[in-house]
Amino acid sequence: MKNLILLLFLFAGLQVFAQKQEKDIKYFYYYLNQDESFMSYLKARKEFESKKVDFKLPVSKEAVKELEANEAKILKNEKSYAEFLNKYGMKNGGDYAKIWFNQLNALKTFIKKNPEFYKLTPAERQNIIDKWYFSDMLK
Repeated sequence: MKNLILLLFLFAGLQVFAQKQEKDIKYFYYYLNQDESFMSYLKARKEFESKKVDFKLPVSKEAVKELEANEAKILKNEKSYAEFLNKYGMKNGGDYAKIWFNQLNALKTFIKKNPEFYKLTPAERQNIIDKWYFSDMLK
């Protein structure tokens, strides 16, 4: 009888230990700083935010029309975006495209590893990103 009870406690303990941590809003609010892909995204976003003021995006009507007409083609990759920016006279368009795509690719990597993140509402997702973005974790 003792062995049976001991065996039941052992299985119950293993069951609790083996459970994967559920990634819900609580997880994202309190433990997301332990996810390397998310921290990479935040670093890339901070780099973009700090450097974007060094660039002046083209604002010509032709550029806006072309972007509206061919957005998917232009924003397909870093090279096509850089070509578009340079075509309309942006200096260092390749550098801007690089930091812009760096944050975008980091976010895609995070989403791929954490598809549960999209189960949250857009407001919840933005609140979580803002919470960690403005925390002292990256300083």
